[in-house]
Formats: sequence, structure tokens, C-alpha cells
Amino acid sequence: MAGLAKDPKGLELEDFIAAHFVSRGFYVETGVKERNPDEILELDLFWTDYRKEPQERHPVEIKSGGWGLGDIFKFYGWTKYLGLEPGEFVHKEPCGRIDPASLQHVASRTGITFLHVAKPEDAESHFKTLGLPEPSRSYLPELWRFSFWAQRRLLISLQSAIRQKVCPETSKAAKEYHRLINDAVFFIPDVRDRVGSLLTAHFEHQELGASAAYECETGRVELANPPDTKTFRRALFNGEHFPIQTCLYLAHRARLYIIKALVDYWLGCERGEIQDATALRINIKSSLLSPAMKRGIEELSRATSFRMFPVFWQVFLWSWGGFLLKDRLDEEYADLERETGVPVYEIPIALSVYDKLFPMSGSWLKEPDNDSRRVLTLMPAAMRGVGAFRRKLREEKEYKDLGFGDATIGRLISDHNACARLLDSKEADLVR
Repeated sequence: MAGLAKDPKGLELEDFIAAHFVSRGFYVETGVKERNPDEILELDLFWTDYRKEPQERHPVEIKSGGWGLGDIFKFYGWTKYLGLEPGEFVHKEPCGRIDPASLQHVASRTGITFLHVAKPEDAESHFKTLGLPEPSRSYLPELWRFSFWAQRRLLISLQSAIRQKVCPETSKAAKEYHRLINDAVFFIPDVRDRVGSLLTAHFEHQELGASAAYECETGRVELANPPDTKTFRRALFNGEHFPIQTCLYLAHRARLYIIKALVDYWLGCERGEIQDATALRINIKSSLLSPAMKRGIEELSRATSFRMFPVFWQVFLWSWGGFLLKDRLDEEYADLERETGVPVYEIPIALSVYDKLFPMSGSWLKEPDNDSRRVLTLMPAAMRGVGAFRRKLREEKEYKDLGFGDATIGRLISDHNACARLLDSKEADLVR
């Protein structure tokens, strides 16, 4: 796998801080921008603690250097504008223009918590000052840094595809889709409207990956009902064509956001903040919830850990690679419990979320022939590679020494290499 920066700055520092929050069991969103229509603000990071009742929401500003009082008050103004608590201001370099006593005075008046993370090795001690739990595994911050890096690179591949005219029309649609699910929906105040917007977009973009492959192969655009292509299969199984993989990634990311919005909605109903008169307490304004989805929510909400399902699926998708090792389920489940707060006995329920909310023919978790894994359908190879690397870190062994058959070893290595290519490639090569 490509090497991580030893002294992270800029976006790499944002990945570093995000990795530390998500490693502690929080739901993390990054780079959230409000455009109405011009860009109004950007939150570097936003983390939600679902273990609290009600769930706590924390904005974070991250500065590598070159900051001053104006940056502090701009961030403070954004939090007031959005009706949020003050949050955390993380900085790598001290501000030489501000006396420490003045900074302490600003902190006491605004409620902002300042974290001076000068060196990566200092991070653990600073997060302890926030009273946050330690990562359940020491390698998790490193693993999540790779995950956030890979996700950023996938999105960059869309811009490369547009610039080089490789599936440009589908890539433009995918970019707009990302803006909706990552940015626009965040700022919709009514959670029912958020669910409605996400569902509408989801139903309109389910075939983006196949569409990108069809456009790559034929030069023609078919967003609604694209035919199957060899190009799509090479992207899915062999880790080729990163713009196609990005479309698959965005589809899963949208499903994750729908899960989160539905849980937020349910929790609001439970607290009496949302008054809906239906027996199922689901009355989304767009009326897009199918009977199957309504039944699924009713069944899933009986789990004591239902509130933690957004965290569970964020972890399962972006650091577990969307797969489980069938012959090591006890160890896999124990790790998932420690990382997500979902107890072992409810993990099968959590894993059924896709089947209940997004029903398809058969289960979303497939068991390929001669494979020791249960793999989530349509999971992009590069993100499966993050999950493969996780098992390598956990076992502290090479893939050939993990005790699997040749087919499974070959697939783990292939996915690992797909992720490594994504991270190592020059931007111009991301479309090849």
C-alpha cells in the first residue's frame, strides 16, 4: 500500500483528524459545503456521537498553519448560523499573532475547544483531553487515513474523466450526485425532507456505475437503463476504471446517508420532536418509502442498537471493505462490536439493513465460489482493498500466510493492488 505522509498537512491533516474521530466510534462527515447558490461555508469535519441521547453533533475546523482570530470567529459564526454547538478548532501550528492568554479568553467566551496537534504522535493525548474513548485497535487511525485518502482519490477520478472526455456525461452526473448527498442534503433542516431528497436521488442514480461503463465502452450515454458490458465487469471484479468504481462508491454512500437519515428521523420521533400520525411513524413528505421499506424500518428499530446502525455501516463499508471472513466470524463480530457499539448478537440484524431497506433478488451479501468471504454486492474493488489491508494489519501477516485458499488470496491481493494503484497513480492516469 502507498505510504502515508509522516507530517500531514492540508487535506492529509483533515484525513488524519477524521481518522481519529471515526476510529473512536463516531459517525464522521468531511468537506461539507453549503452552496445557495454560491459557496457560503465549508465544514472541514463533522462528527456525531450516537451513543448519547440525544445524539451530539460536533463541527470541527482544521488548520495546518497561517490562521488568526478571524478564522476562529468565522468558524464560530458558522456554528451559530447552523445552530450548532461551538465544536473543536484543530491546529498544527500555533498562531504567533495571538497571545496564549487571549486564545484562552476566546475559548472561554465562545466554548470552542482548541487542540494543538503539532505532531501526529501527539494526537492520542489531545483526544484524551476531550474525554473520548481510545480506538479499539491501535491500527485503526492508520487504516482510516488510507480509507479517507482512497475516497478522495475516487472523487478526483471523476474530474479526470470529465477533463479527458472518458465517460464525461456520466461523470458529470456523478459529481452532481455527490454534491447532493455530501453537501446539499446536510443543510436541509427537516429530516423528512432530507430522506425524501435522498430517496429521490437514489432511485434516479442506481445505474450510474453501469452507465459509466457503457459510456466508456461505446461513447453513448444511457443513464436510465444501461446494458451490461465487459468494461463494467472488469471494473467490479478486476479493479479497473476508477470512474466506474467511483459511481459504485457513490451509490453505497447514498445508501449509507439514507440509513443515517432514517435513524435520525426515528430518533426524533422517539423523543417526540417529530409528530407523525401513522402507525409506523413514517410519513416522509415525498411518500417514497415503499411498504417493504416501512416494514424494514419497523423490524430494524426493534434492535436495541438501532441508533448505532449508521456508525456500523460507515465502518463496514469504508474500513471493512464491505466483506466478512466466513471462517473467522467470531473474531470479525467481536471487532465489529468493539468498533461500532453494535453487540455481537445484533450484528446479523445490522447486516440485514440493506436487504430490508433496499430489497433485491437474493441477499446483498454474496458468497462467491471458492471464496472465504461474504461480500457486499457492487462494492468497488478499491474500497474492498482497504478491507483486505485491514486483515493484513490485524493478522500481522502477508496475504499468503493468512491461511486461505488460492482463490481467496488472489482476490484479496487483487483488491489490495487496486487500492494501491488508486493511491499511487498520477491524476491523469486515474481514468485508465
